[in-house]
Amino acid sequence: MEKFIISNREDSNGTRFLGLISAFYVAKRNNIKPCFTWSESIEKLVATEMNLQVDKSFSNQKIISTNIDLKEDIFAQNFINAYCIEQSKINDIFSVYKESVNGLKHFEEFIKKGDKTFYEAPFWMMYYWKDVDKEDYLKQAKYIWENEIVFTPKIFDIITSAKKQAEKIENYIALHIRNGDTVYSYANFRKYNLSTTYHATPYEIAIEIIQKELSLGNKIVVFTDDISSVEEILRIVKSKNIFFANDLRDFDSLTPTQMLIYDITLMSKADKIYGTYSAVTRLSSIIAGHGQHINPYELFSKKEFYNVMKKNFNLLKLHPDQKAFSLFHLYLSGLKNNEKFEILESYLKMALEFDNENDKYRIYIVDCLMKQGKIKAAEEYLQEIFKTRKKEFMSLLLPNKGESSFLKLLINYHINNSPKYKHIYDIYLKSLECIPKYFHKKRHKITLGKLLKKTCLRKRF
Repeated sequence: MEKFIISNREDSNGTRFLGLISAFYVAKRNNIKPCFTWSESIEKLVATEMNLQVDKSFSNQKIISTNIDLKEDIFAQNFINAYCIEQSKINDIFSVYKESVNGLKHFEEFIKKGDKTFYEAPFWMMYYWKDVDKEDYLKQAKYIWENEIVFTPKIFDIITSAKKQAEKIENYIALHIRNGDTVYSYANFRKYNLSTTYHATPYEIAIEIIQKELSLGNKIVVFTDDISSVEEILRIVKSKNIFFANDLRDFDSLTPTQMLIYDITLMSKADKIYGTYSAVTRLSSIIAGHGQHINPYELFSKKEFYNVMKKNFNLLKLHPDQKAFSLFHLYLSGLKNNEKFEILESYLKMALEFDNENDKYRIYIVDCLMKQGKIKAAEEYLQEIFKTRKKEFMSLLLPNKGESSFLKLLINYHINNSPKYKHIYDIYLKSLECIPKYFHKKRHKITLGKLLKKTCLRKRF
């Protein structure tokens, strides 16, 4: 029976390209043919479930959306004919995203002994499988991207243009600022607690990195999906050594996918890359052949991060959604630095003023009150919320489908589950219905929390 190594991602361009590289890598190791799918399902997903109705603008902001081009607009037809397969033709697939696989060799055992036709390679292979030879993977990944994945003439010209621009600038630092659908209110990603919080980068941190590199005499090229916010940085920071990727290509005529390919090519030629663990940063570092980048969240100590956020918060005139995102980071970093709860609570209330539809901040205000031992105040706040936003609040805190993004915050409802607090008690009961196994595992922590809830140690819960 013929077997294939497949990339079957249905999300962003970055993870699709990473998955494609991984599929080719594993296929070469095992002398098996690679293949990939290029589903348009993400377009339907973002248009319905994520409320994403944006291409290049939102609320007077220039934004590069996550829209995916057709495979025919990206890959040469002979490459599509050789390697692309329709998802409808896949009926027996072994996916590492659904099965328990602890490494590359373990995966290859499944391939060798399994009875499936398709074996899905993970896009994150290099990062999470400890037995992957990173030097070999990176060498092969660079070769696969440059020689085995065949793009259309249009994409090839875009890559060539980016390479020429890299030669023109010479010896530069790349800073990738992931924002867009993780921050702005056209999408619901921003509501799901911490799931995308550390993919995006606050502009208060970005401008600190920029100023630091410029002070050292370095050239820096800034990349982002949030064009208008970087233009605000350029209004503040005046230097011949700062370049903006959006000024180096045509925002109006290129598609989001075409701009991504230009950007990752130019990023890959940088001497150093700053960026979170987003697929864009990872892809650019992998096709560069070194696989290295500096995560802004790991660049500063807890205290430094908080101080930078406070110092730069009023420096930039950003969109309200961006200000709300920054305030949430002020809350999170302030909490780590034992900031006064009154100040932490004020950050969350200000965030709500900027992004009133984001019930994540209401959920955290309740938690902030309970951390202070203000259970009655938390109950009264819930009562006030439920007059107008009970459905929105509860569907975010305890969704009907999938696991809650706020599992850790639900602990306090179990610690303070007295029937005299009607709404807290109701949430406690509903959480038991939705996720009983989680709370069974946390029963010792809950018991400890009950013992300590009248002490200053309650803030640890």
